[in-house]
Amino acid sequence: MLERLRKSEYTGENRCWPCTVLNTILLLLACAVITVFPKTRTRRLGLASALGLVGGFAIALRGYFIPGTPHVAPRLAERLGFEPEKTKRQPTEAGSLASDSSEVSGDHAVETLLDSGVIHAVGETLHLDENFRADWRQEMERARDGDLKKHVRKVVPDTAAVELVEDGDWVVVSAGGPESEQWLSRPVAIAEVAGVRALADHDIDRDVRMQSASALRAFLYDCPDCDERLEETTASRCCGSGTGTSPLSPPDEVLACPACRQHVFTF
Repeated sequence: MLERLRKSEYTGENRCWPCTVLNTILLLLACAVITVFPKTRTRRLGLASALGLVGGFAIALRGYFIPGTPHVAPRLAERLGFEPEKTKRQPTEAGSLASDSSEVSGDHAVETLLDSGVIHAVGETLHLDENFRADWRQEMERARDGDLKKHVRKVVPDTAAVELVEDGDWVVVSAGGPESEQWLSRPVAIAEVAGVRALADHDIDRDVRMQSASALRAFLYDCPDCDERLEETTASRCCGSGTGTSPLSPPDEVLACPACRQHVFTF
C-alpha cells in the first residue's frame, strides 16, 4: 500500500531537500495557525495533529505536501537565488549525435531502418530486430570498456572537437563554439556511438546512421553504461533539475537509469 503511494522520482536519492524543507515549514505554520482558531482547545489540537500527521506522511512518501511543488518550486528557487549543485555549463537536457545530420529527415531514417530490417513494423508498433540488438549491445560493451572519447571521435566529423567533462560523466562534442556544443551523458554517448557502428554493418550510409542514433535509444531495455534495468518514469522538474515551459505542463516521460540517475531517452 505504501509503495503505491510513494513517488520515487521525488524521494530517496531523488529527493529535493529545499522543497522538503519548504513544505515542512509551511506545514508547521499551517498547524500553528489552526491552534489559534476560535474553537475548543481539544478540537484545535486534534485538527493540527491530523494535519501534521497527513502532511508528514505526504512529505515522507511523495516528497512534498503542497500540491504543484515540483512545478512551482524551480521558479521560486530561481527568484530566491538558489543555485543547483552542478556546473553552470551543464545543460538541462542531454544532446545527441543526431544533431550533426539535420539534412536527413526522421521519416527517411525510419524508412531506411525498416528496409534494412533493423526495425520491424507490427501493426502500428515498431520493434527492434533482436539480431541487431545483440550486435548493438556488443558495440556498447566495446565503447564503455574502452576509451569513450576515442570512440566518439571516430564517428563524428574530423573537424569536431570532443571533450570529456565532469569526471567523464559527460561528453561534449563541438563544431567550434559554445553555441554548437552537444552534451551527451555517458550512457547516451555509449548508446549512440555503438548504434552508429552497429548500423554500419547493415550498409546504411553515415548521415542516416547519425540521424538514427537518437531514435534507437527508445528501444533500450538496460542502461548502456551499467546494465541496470531502465525505468519508464517522468522527468523530475524540481529545484535545480530544469523547468518546463509552463508550471502547469506535465513532466516529460522518460527512460531513466535509477543507478546512473540519467535520462537515456525522452519520449
